[in-house]
Amino acid sequence: MLHYEISPLDPNGHQFSVTLKIPAQERQQVELKLPAWIPGSYMIRDFARNILDLRAQANGQSLNVTATDKQTWQVEATDHAIEVYYQVYAFDLSVRSAYLDQFFGFFNNSSLCLAVSGYTEQPHRLTLALPVELQHWHVATGMPRQSGEAFAAGQFEAPNYEALIDYPLLLGELDIHEFIAGGIKHSFVTAGRNFADAQRICGDLARICEHQINLFDKQVPFDNYLFLTIVVGSGFGGLEHRNSTALVCSRKDLVSPNSPAAIDANYRTFLSLCSHEYFHSWNIKTLKPREFLPYQLDSENYTRQLWFYEGITSYFDDYIVHQAGLIDAKTYLELLGMTLARVYRGSGVDRQTVGDSSLQAWNRFYKQDENAPNAIVSYYAKGALIALCLDLMIRQETRNELSLAQVMAKYWAAFGRDLRGTSETSFSEFLAEHYQLHVGAFIDRAVNTTEDLPVESLLQHVGITIERSAPQDDSSIAGKVASEPLPVALGAKLKASSAGLEVQVVYADEAAHEAGLSAQDRIIAIDNLQATDSSMREIFSRYQPGDRVTVHAFRRDQLLALELRWQAPKQTNFVLTVAEPQRAQNWLKL
Repeated sequence: MLHYEISPLDPNGHQFSVTLKIPAQERQQVELKLPAWIPGSYMIRDFARNILDLRAQANGQSLNVTATDKQTWQVEATDHAIEVYYQVYAFDLSVRSAYLDQFFGFFNNSSLCLAVSGYTEQPHRLTLALPVELQHWHVATGMPRQSGEAFAAGQFEAPNYEALIDYPLLLGELDIHEFIAGGIKHSFVTAGRNFADAQRICGDLARICEHQINLFDKQVPFDNYLFLTIVVGSGFGGLEHRNSTALVCSRKDLVSPNSPAAIDANYRTFLSLCSHEYFHSWNIKTLKPREFLPYQLDSENYTRQLWFYEGITSYFDDYIVHQAGLIDAKTYLELLGMTLARVYRGSGVDRQTVGDSSLQAWNRFYKQDENAPNAIVSYYAKGALIALCLDLMIRQETRNELSLAQVMAKYWAAFGRDLRGTSETSFSEFLAEHYQLHVGAFIDRAVNTTEDLPVESLLQHVGITIERSAPQDDSSIAGKVASEPLPVALGAKLKASSAGLEVQVVYADEAAHEAGLSAQDRIIAIDNLQATDSSMREIFSRYQPGDRVTVHAFRRDQLLALELRWQAPKQTNFVLTVAEPQRAQNWLKL
């Protein structure tokens, strides 16, 4: 059995030490390889760049180690057991890699544990040891424990390498709180200074988890679950794992004991994030594309199905928070309006299909630049709208006898429980075979063309109307009526800086684009008067669509004087309203 011994070697220098013990075998070279990416985050990360001082020995003698590519090493042949030693630089404060300082540590094993060719299907043992000065640290992981007290250092074991890298570890002076949902123990674990009302958070998480467990007919693919949460001043992120999720959240996102009973936008964001990652326990961790069985971890692993796995999950994250009784229908409809606004604000929705967005996640969605709104569509956001359409279509066709949630439970039992894997047509074929619902043509159009989705007509059928209105400013995306709608629009997202208003995004064919402004330009004056973040509202109020002004801006070190013709603001706010409560109550909790 392979055995990894990991220890926080140098917290001040952000380095873990790793010893890998490989059993003796017939004399042949040993190949070591580290993944290039981590499942759930579809971008080549090149974790191997953080490995330091890799060396090996057998029977007390050093062995030659030769790098063969950016993430692979060959160890010379020997008849003896091999020990491989290396350090890993860990200073990526995200859910994807590894981090260590004197306060806490976090790592995914895809960043620390080299795979050994020929051993990947065998059991893998991991021992986490803490130095004397860190003996007071706790350790939280979903990996099955072989020794040590709960939430302490000790020995753990995974059935194979793919499982090993699906158990992140959080260590430090942790706050640990446990709750039961669906008869299963869950743990809410935090690292980083915070002022959280853990009792309230656990109660709210229990409602979300219980709802999801019931949604999947109590078919649960784990025996326990952990919310591993890194709390920072400002941050956001989540990554799903087989019986846990790794989260980064802002300190303000965790409700405090002095917070009002009503859920504010920050806390709602955290609950929706938890709901999203928890739903992935079914929808991507067990129910997954055939292309991911198994994952190809040394290069891109393509699929056109991310719209389904991220989109349906994105539809249910807020919807379940609403159905669990934590946010009301008005708030949920505002969130849905924001999703519509995100999809339709730029021209990318008319240029890229959501199927292509899934396939090209590796070099487009995960590597967005200033032109992204004009070039791509999010498979999360548009996928959520496709899921909405499917839910409303299923309800309409079955006279509310059936919903997308009920279908997902049966679909998971058919394809997810036994890891069968899905094709691009599996879902539509499943609906046709089991429910005589024929949505294949709709899914094909929604995924493989840029045609508009029938969101408005489907919502009308459940008593919900959509009105579009002008936004509060060029940078906002909202699902409610603006208190002071824009009289004219620049057609660009701006960010205040000491050197002027920095242009972040220029929307195609809008005023800034027509005037010749570009991303990274710094606007210093409009109509010969200084332009600042606080003065833009006053500037907008002076003009009407069609008026012309001179805009002074710096592009790098060159001063530009550009003529800009104000345009009428686009109706980018989507306001959803319950018009017929009798019909809406079949879908919403009123």
